Amino acid sequence: MNILKYVLLFFFIGLLTNTVFGQSQRSFDKLISETNDCLASYATLSPFEEYTPLQNFDLSRKELKTILSDTSDEYSLTQNKDSVSTFYMLAYFQGKILYNIDQMFTHDRLTANNIVTQINTDDTDLHIAVSNDKKMYNFSLNEKSGGTYRSQFSTMYYTDIPSGNLPEEVTEEPSNNPYAVFESDGYSDIYSIDTEEGTKYVLTGYVRGCSYCFETYVQLVQFKNGSFQEDFIYSLNLRSWEDGVNYDPITKTITVSYETDDLTTECHCSNNGEDYNYNNEEHELIKKKCFCSFEFNGSNFELIEESWEKVKETKK
Repeated sequence: MNILKYVLLFFFIGLLTNTVFGQSQRSFDKLISETNDCLASYATLSPFEEYTPLQNFDLSRKELKTILSDTSDEYSLTQNKDSVSTFYMLAYFQGKILYNIDQMFTHDRLTANNIVTQINTDDTDLHIAVSNDKKMYNFSLNEKSGGTYRSQFSTMYYTDIPSGNLPEEVTEEPSNNPYAVFESDGYSDIYSIDTEEGTKYVLTGYVRGCSYCFETYVQLVQFKNGSFQEDFIYSLNLRSWEDGVNYDPITKTITVSYETDDLTTECHCSNNGEDYNYNNEEHELIKKKCFCSFEFNGSNFELIEESWEKVKETKK
């Protein structure tokens, strides 16, 4: 879990609570409307532009005053005070979007339907993943860092954990943070599975780590004794985007298919990343086609098939 992201999130939530939204609970429709407006504004921002004109945004006088006060130095505000640092505006809208989402999860009008259907994710930088039982949510917001690493500002919500119930000092220890086991770059899908041990959740995701570095992952977790515990995780770092880890929610089967490269040099069916994620520079890389299959046995995923074969070299 990326602790820096939590620190930044708490900073902006505190800032917005004290300076922008110091008022009684807003209507749910107002939260939705403001969030959609912020997402539309956020979508227009590019991290490759040094400054952004303030006239591009529909800001209230109070918001404009706050922004001008926070960007009074020469590095954040242009000389004629009509444009501000794009980095500041990115962080500003990130804070507003994430703050509003947090407020929705404490609102008495919250339902799974009005979160998913009313927040506009079309042509925006926000992705929402919701479990089948409508109890677990992941919101992934493109951080627009400008680098080849396509990092996400990811936040989890679980309806059995009161929103805002995180401790003031968040660490990676599960005893301190009930969401500590989750990936910091978010998830594409979440699936709930009913078992004799209680409900478990399968989460799948992917992230681009560099120009030609692609990570795919699948995780099995369960909420137990006040926090989430990880039962299973499998991830792959590859040069190819076409290969990787896939989960079929119908058959409850994980399939892994890939060709070895300098990021993952060997075939493996272990879910311990330390066993295989290394760059083998001392030996010539032997290209292999690898395959693994895991099946859910009612409690956890177990390996049911593994194979590999040498990739035939193409004659030049």
